[in-house]
Amino acid sequence: MRHIKPSSLGVSLVVFIPLLWKGSTCLPDYSIQVSRRVSVQEGLCVTIPCNFTADGRKTFTNSFGYWKQMPVSSEYIVATNDKSSEVKKTNFNLTGNPDTGDCTLTITGARKEDEGDYYFRFDENKNSNVKYNYQPPTTITVSDLTEEPVISDLGTLTAGIDKTVTCAPPGNCHVTSFIFQWKKSDVSGIWKNSSTITFTPSLDDHQKNITCEMTNSSGKTTQKTIVLDVCCPASFTITWEINGKKKNKLESFTVTEGSSVILRCSVQSNLTLNVTWTDEKNNVLQRGTEKDLELRLENTTMNQTGTYTCSALTEHVINSTKVNITVLYPPKNMQITIRSSKGEEPIASPQVDIKETETLTLVCGTEGNPPVTVVWVRGEVDVDTSIISTNGSSAVINVTASMADVYRCLAWNAIGLRERRVQVDTKQEPVAEQKTSATISYRDIAITFTCGILFTALIILLYKCILRKINSKKMIYVDEKGLSASADPPTDVIYMNFDKAEQHAEEETSNNIQEDSSGVTSDQEVLHYSTVTFTEKPSKVPSSHPETEYAEIKRK
Repeated sequence: MRHIKPSSLGVSLVVFIPLLWKGSTCLPDYSIQVSRRVSVQEGLCVTIPCNFTADGRKTFTNSFGYWKQMPVSSEYIVATNDKSSEVKKTNFNLTGNPDTGDCTLTITGARKEDEGDYYFRFDENKNSNVKYNYQPPTTITVSDLTEEPVISDLGTLTAGIDKTVTCAPPGNCHVTSFIFQWKKSDVSGIWKNSSTITFTPSLDDHQKNITCEMTNSSGKTTQKTIVLDVCCPASFTITWEINGKKKNKLESFTVTEGSSVILRCSVQSNLTLNVTWTDEKNNVLQRGTEKDLELRLENTTMNQTGTYTCSALTEHVINSTKVNITVLYPPKNMQITIRSSKGEEPIASPQVDIKETETLTLVCGTEGNPPVTVVWVRGEVDVDTSIISTNGSSAVINVTASMADVYRCLAWNAIGLRERRVQVDTKQEPVAEQKTSATISYRDIAITFTCGILFTALIILLYKCILRKINSKKMIYVDEKGLSASADPPTDVIYMNFDKAEQHAEEETSNNIQEDSSGVTSDQEVLHYSTVTFTEKPSKVPSSHPETEYAEIKRK
């Protein structure tokens, strides 16, 4: 609410009235300073400053002030601080404090019937004789509404961000008698019906007009128009193509591995932009300064599943929108491992040997999207076998030697099928386990050394046995010259051992020779006899053998 200046009397609507100072014409100790003429537009407000003295003083205690409508004789009170008095006008208010010599009057929602002459009366208190009616009166006139409403400052609006705006009568006049309506340049008819509204500006609203219309109780209307200043990208449109087919924008979608995808980000803005496409790891995949930016994903793979963000940056703010892509793919990365107490290790070849006493645990694992079904199948023909075991994206089977066969791991989903085979063969147990170098270096050396000692002892024993056998046989000494038994044997003595069989044979031969001796001619050789002497007596001579044996030796 503004004060009315002297030069603006009868023109401004909501003002404090500067004083055309005029004291009381009756007593010098009673004076008042107030404007004689005040003009206010219909439906608006006005504050009329007023100061007074009474009995030469400006301060009082529990005093009362009254604003009355002329004539003086009337008791038509329009404003007072005396709660016991009846007030005729509810839109007139004594806003000053009489105890401080302040008689300020405020009129809100001025009406045509408020026109007239009004004067101020002061009573120090009920028991005091200090009472006075101040003259001349103040004349109030009410004119037609012409002033525009006041619209709160919007500043620069951000597209997509809600904004509240207020339309009010001039002079900060809080009245309810006005009707407010809003209009927008791109909207036909009434846009909003309220003094205070909240709306969400778009980039299309940039440089558009909005108008507030203010209508008083008499139907008089004034209006105020402002131009919207909207900035910053807050409106995104994302479209995408799969293998040349355009699709509507969705928050997420799926594609099959190997497809080509084009993501197109369109930003609506009236400012210079820096637009980027980034992945979920915030890696910049594409960058540009145009309002349309494409991101091409050729021959998509499972690693391209994720969230892609289109961002637009200006000097004011950064805005973004996201889209999720899921890549579907058949079973991949199939791996077969052998599980044992040591853990799991991949098989090195498609053929696995199993011992007769051993049990193998084969594990087949893979991955895929959508989820994969994995089974083990034994044998070559599906109809002759059954599913062994399955657990999500992996399958487990236990194989013994009696189950040696071809085993197939099958994995499939809606996108494709994959198979891998393992040949399980029975392995014969070796006769002896291969010794380690550590065993050979200790145990085998000890065994070899022991065997060597035993073998050496056996040779020595055999040698002694042979010597003993030789020494136990009888020795034959033949002396062609008839050496006496007491003579020493010559060095060329012939020794021969005879057993019983040989002795019997010699005796038969000797008898045959004696039988034929009568028919021997002179040309035949003469039979010689020799004495056979044993040089050493055997250590053990059988009782059936004599100590001396004779043999007949025929000389050729």
